[in-house]
Amino acid sequence: MIARRIWHWLLAILIGGWLPVLLVTLWWNASASSENPFFPPLELIWEQFKLNWVFLNVPIHLVPSLQNLFLGFAIGVVAGIGLGALVGVSGAVSRYVEPVVDFFRCIPPVALVPIFILLFGLDSAMRVASIAFATTFPILIATIEGIRGTNLVLIDTASVFGLSRAQMLWRVRLPNAMPVIFGGLQVGFQIAFIVTVASEYLGSGFGLGAFTLIATDSFLILDAWTGVLLLGLLGYALSLVFDIVERLTLRWYYGQKQLA
Repeated sequence: MIARRIWHWLLAILIGGWLPVLLVTLWWNASASSENPFFPPLELIWEQFKLNWVFLNVPIHLVPSLQNLFLGFAIGVVAGIGLGALVGVSGAVSRYVEPVVDFFRCIPPVALVPIFILLFGLDSAMRVASIAFATTFPILIATIEGIRGTNLVLIDTASVFGLSRAQMLWRVRLPNAMPVIFGGLQVGFQIAFIVTVASEYLGSGFGLGAFTLIATDSFLILDAWTGVLLLGLLGYALSLVFDIVERLTLRWYYGQKQLA
């Protein structure tokens, strides 16, 4: 059953992929005769892409970026859902925490990277901390809203069955809030990807952001284009993986939507 749903989902992606294919075809044909050094033909970019990213620079630049991304995102998920659940069920905690959340969420995450450099230096700890901090807030806000939006009928029913507050949170509130939480996770993951690249622009010799910046500063135009191309492809691939995980985790929710 799950395999069938995944197959239908992948088929829908393939059918809906006509626009990217069209854009790439137009780009390939329009740039074929380009002599502008800053906008080389896509064919040359693709040849250089294969030289750079078919295993040569993967362990040097791609792996560190993915490690920082996933570790920072995981920390943000734990912190955002944990604190969001606490704030969502406790009015006393909410009064103290929400003003702080409202303050920090208005600050662009990239603007805080220099602050984290002062606190953690220029190594990977700074990048992980920046990603985790930026990721926490959209997940935290989504968790709070999801917990508070729990159906009152479910809460009353759980109370009748004698569930404790901890059991009600774990068995009723969190499962009911998961569709909203996944919305926050998706936004948080997109922000994490942006901060991953931005944090590598400053004081780093490794990572996709550092590779693209160094190539640009060195006027290695083809290398810079391959870095941009890889960032786009990687972001798209990670979005697809996230969508699969969401649909598998919330298959009960999408099943209810289809019945409705």
